[in-house]
Amino acid sequence: MLDEVVAHYTEILDFLGEDMAYTVTLPNAGILTIEEAVRRMGFDPVEIEAPEAVPHSGNSIRLHQVGTSVVTLDGVYPMPERKQITDQLGGDGFRHWYVAFDINGNASMYANYGGAQGMLEYPEPIDLPFTRWTELLGPLHSYADFLTRVYDSEEEEATVDFVAACLAVTELESGVRLDPELLHTPYSALPIPPPNFD
Repeated sequence: MLDEVVAHYTEILDFLGEDMAYTVTLPNAGILTIEEAVRRMGFDPVEIEAPEAVPHSGNSIRLHQVGTSVVTLDGVYPMPERKQITDQLGGDGFRHWYVAFDINGNASMYANYGGAQGMLEYPEPIDLPFTRWTELLGPLHSYADFLTRVYDSEEEEATVDFVAACLAVTELESGVRLDPELLHTPYSALPIPPPNFD
C-alpha cells in the first residue's frame, strides 16, 4: 500500500510545480469548514475572494474543502512567515500536516497531532546535538524506517523521493489524496500580502 501511494506522488511531482506548500487539517470530530479555517489562521472570512477575482500573483493561499478536512495550497516559495499562518490550523482537537518544497530541492514536513509535533527536512535531516533525526518525528515515528529511504548515506542509498514520501505519509495518515484534479476544483482564496523586506 505505501509503495503504491509513493508511486502516485512520484508520478505527479512535475505537475505540482517548482515551489509549493501543502497542508491538510483534519478535526478529530465534526467538520472543519473553510470559514473556520480562515478564522484559525487569524483572518476574517469576509476576506476570502472568489477564484475569478484572485490575481495570478501567487500571493493567495488556496483553500479546498475535502470531506471533513481543509486543504491549503500555497504556490509561493515556502517562507517561515507563511508557514506560521497555516501552522495555526493545528492544535487541540486537530491533526495537521504540512509539506513544502522549492525549486532548489529544499523540502520539509511538519505534523501536529493536537500538540504532539514531528518534523523532517531535506536534503539533510534536522541535526540537533545528541538527537538523532528519527527522534524528531513525533507522531510520525512509525514511518522512521520508511523515511530512512529518502536519504543518501553510507548505509543505504536514497530509493524514494523525499517529497513523494512526505505526501504519501500525509495521505495515509489523513485519508486525503493530493492529485492534479484537486488543483482544478473550485476553491476559496485568502489573499496574503507578500512579506516586506525593507
